[in-house]
Amino acid sequence: MKITAKRIKKRWIAGGIVIVAAAVGITLFVKAKGSKDTVNAGSGQQSTVQLSKQDLVESISATGTFESATNKSVTSTATNLTVKKVLVAVGDTVQKGDSLVKFDQSDLEDAYADAKDNLSDTTTSANAEVTNAKKQLSNAQTTYSDSKTSSAAEVKKTKASLQTLKKTIRSLKDKIKAAKDAARKTALQQELSQAQEQLTQAQEKYEQAVSNQTSGNRQNQSSVDSAKTAVEQAETNRTKQIKEAQKQVKEAKENLDNCAVTAPVSGTVTSLSVEEGDTYSGGTLLQIQDTQSFVITTSVDEYDISNVKAGQRVVILTDATDNDELEGKVTFVAPSTDSSGSTSTEAQGQSAGTTASSSDGYEVKIKVTSSDDRIKLGMTAKCSIVKKEASDVYAVPYDAVHKENGESYILIKDGDSTSKVTVTTGMETDYYIEVQGDDLQEGLQVVIPTDKTDSSSDSNKQNSTFGGFGGMGGTPDGSTGNKGDRGGMNGSKGGSGGMGGPGGGQAPSK
Repeated sequence: MKITAKRIKKRWIAGGIVIVAAAVGITLFVKAKGSKDTVNAGSGQQSTVQLSKQDLVESISATGTFESATNKSVTSTATNLTVKKVLVAVGDTVQKGDSLVKFDQSDLEDAYADAKDNLSDTTTSANAEVTNAKKQLSNAQTTYSDSKTSSAAEVKKTKASLQTLKKTIRSLKDKIKAAKDAARKTALQQELSQAQEQLTQAQEKYEQAVSNQTSGNRQNQSSVDSAKTAVEQAETNRTKQIKEAQKQVKEAKENLDNCAVTAPVSGTVTSLSVEEGDTYSGGTLLQIQDTQSFVITTSVDEYDISNVKAGQRVVILTDATDNDELEGKVTFVAPSTDSSGSTSTEAQGQSAGTTASSSDGYEVKIKVTSSDDRIKLGMTAKCSIVKKEASDVYAVPYDAVHKENGESYILIKDGDSTSKVTVTTGMETDYYIEVQGDDLQEGLQVVIPTDKTDSSSDSNKQNSTFGGFGGMGGTPDGSTGNKGDRGGMNGSKGGSGGMGGPGGGQAPSK
């Protein structure tokens, strides 16, 4: 049995424990560590609670909504198409890769075929341009080579002729100097004059040959360079044109592929936005959500948010699962408030700790780690974010623990006597406190201060976090006792029925 409760103005309640109330006038015996000292308690009521081991939990309560851990809006990039067939309906379970919607793809098939034809034509044309440019380059290089060879030969030829004439002139000049005969000298001078005229002409031819060689080489080199540039440009154009044509083919193929819309994830179809015959112009075709994996978004106010951390355990209840608890853990705590994105939390009656209730609180996300086929998307989740817990420990109402001289103790009733038992206290909730001690054992009747019992009937009406409370006992005439209250937010079952009066039967549990 788990107990979480709340101490308000020193009131106490007992969850799932039979509370025995006796109206007696007694003499109270108190003895430290088992001894009995007689104390006159006077007349009045003295209530006890049976000591037992329990689970203590201190938590923060909040509400939220079950959402899918995976939520995908299915769209298509293919637009302005007629919906040919819708292959699913709302509620259908689909697997990743399943076909969902098909469009009329006849126009896209034609576009794809045209794109492929265009790619083929573009490739052929661009290759021809490159081939022609390379041919022009080859011709220019051949012309340059032939011209360079012939011009070099012409320069060599005219240079040789020039050198020969220069040699002839030197020889004639030597002969003229050596001539004794006037007639001979005159004849040689005429030859020299002719040779000098020939030398002038030869010099002009040589210079012209050199000039022709230089200008021809320059012009031919320019032609070769232009032809090379033309080849490079043709190759660049070919790459660009083919790439663009390939892009058109790819886009046409993608548009064609998008006609068969497939599921991006496994899950359940939760909404459908198109029908057969519709013209799809973009947007969401359908929604797929994982209806087996859930998250809960809630809000915790600033008073409690410092006690909420990622990884904390969460106990979850829903109306659909009655008292069956689900498990979860905190996965996200917002660093700042966001009223527009938060889910308001509600006060959950009697829970250990406080209840988050601010609509301007901090967003908290909870991953549901257990499963239940009864859970549906959109259901309300009542969450208890566990701050701390202790299992299988002795616990008593907070006001049952007394302090004296720095020591804590509880009063144990045994018949008409009461003994004081020293205890060490442990974990505290708002209503209960853990007690430890060598003299503690199951079934001991722990005395509850009389002035703390005046509100027990009101407290019984509240919901504990993990269990309901027992009903009141039967009347002395033997009537049946009241039924126990229904379990609280995290209760696994209601509390036990109250004890019957003298001769009466015990009330049944809920």
